[in-house]
Amino acid sequence: MEKHVPFKHRRTTLERAEKFISTHHFTDINLRSRLYPARKAVTSLTHYAAPGRISYEEAMKGKYTPAKIGQSFGPTWATHWFKVEVEVPADWVGQEVRLVWNSNTEALVWVDGKPVQGLSSEKDRYDFVLSSKQEKGQLRYTVYVEMACNGLFGAGQNSMIGPTDPDKHFTLQQVDIVTFDRDVYGLILDMEILYGMAKELPDSDRGYQALYAANDFVNACDVQDKKTYKRAKEISEKFFSQRNGDTQHTIHAVGHSHIDTAWLWPYDETKRKCARSWSCTIGLMEQYPDFKFACSQAQQYAWIKELYPSLYKDICKFVAKGQFIPVGGTWIEMDGYVPSGEAFVRQFLYGQRFFQKEFGIKCSEFWLPDTFGYAAQLPQIMRESGITRFVTQKMSWNLVNKFPHHSFWWQGLDDSRVLAHFPPGDNYCMEGTVKEVLYTANNFRDKGRSSSSLFLFGYGDGGNGPE
Repeated sequence: MEKHVPFKHRRTTLERAEKFISTHHFTDINLRSRLYPARKAVTSLTHYAAPGRISYEEAMKGKYTPAKIGQSFGPTWATHWFKVEVEVPADWVGQEVRLVWNSNTEALVWVDGKPVQGLSSEKDRYDFVLSSKQEKGQLRYTVYVEMACNGLFGAGQNSMIGPTDPDKHFTLQQVDIVTFDRDVYGLILDMEILYGMAKELPDSDRGYQALYAANDFVNACDVQDKKTYKRAKEISEKFFSQRNGDTQHTIHAVGHSHIDTAWLWPYDETKRKCARSWSCTIGLMEQYPDFKFACSQAQQYAWIKELYPSLYKDICKFVAKGQFIPVGGTWIEMDGYVPSGEAFVRQFLYGQRFFQKEFGIKCSEFWLPDTFGYAAQLPQIMRESGITRFVTQKMSWNLVNKFPHHSFWWQGLDDSRVLAHFPPGDNYCMEGTVKEVLYTANNFRDKGRSSSSLFLFGYGDGGNGPE
């Protein structure tokens, strides 16, 4: 790309940075085009149309027949299993090798009888790591993909919340193996942050510095010459090493994957959504020991324990390590206004009993991000259940009255108090963009009394957890 001096035209410079990592523009010559340096189509692909949501053991008894790219599968809510047999080229030894799968649906990867990762076309969660460093002695892999004939938000007809289209079919678009360039991936992440800061801080010194750094980054990085990657990395690292003052607002980022127990899909699909999302989460925890994930709803844990015992065993391991964090203390995330006091009490009774029996803990916070009302007796019930804190979000959706606080004491009818927090990002499924981070800090309404807030990132209702 042609080099030029920034700020002759700010928008032109900003677009230059954006298109350097775009998934839609200049994808044959920009940096993102180098993310998968080598690619090979999978030629051994067979398929079994399951009679319903069946177990892995049942799926292994099915009759598999050849399948191909471009073939459609359905109808809505059907399940299709695929056996994918892969032979990695010998010259890929030493590189990271991934399976790329795009069926325009949600799906779950199984290896050696275990659910290991969810896939979601709508969130560009296409690939699964076959080997982080390919070894010479293992060039063949066999994985199974359990394809659910629904999208992230079900299969609504003409709109997301429209009636379910009962005969929707989904086309298998891509099944490849690729090499993955982790150096390129790191550079893309750096540029995404530089671009985001330049775009969202247009009139600040830091925003201008980010735009200068982004332009210098593009100047230094020749995508056809890996030797130039080091200089581009040095530019971004120099910019990121410049710290803000310690008195600035502190954001505590916690992974989360809110999953409605019942919404636009059957209960049985909720169970698989949990497996898809939490298997991805476990995979991230194995790579990143500092990663923490907050997860509520005892009912969903119970389903995983029953249907995916190997995954549940991993969850228990990471709960013990303090990475996979059970929260909420209730059986599900129930409605906060309609149930009776007796119903509320039973939610906490059975929820806290489950978490104590399974993990040896009692939750200290009530986690209810996705309900539109809160009964006045809840602080009393929370305190009687051993809970002192409350996290919610949905009041940020108010169309008329803007709630005036993000961190405050909520006092109930009997004067019981709990510390309440509304994450100021106004979202419990954030993606970690610069825009979201800045909005979180700027939107916080209790500056002076507090200088920290919660930031919940990850895909909810499917999409397969944080990334």
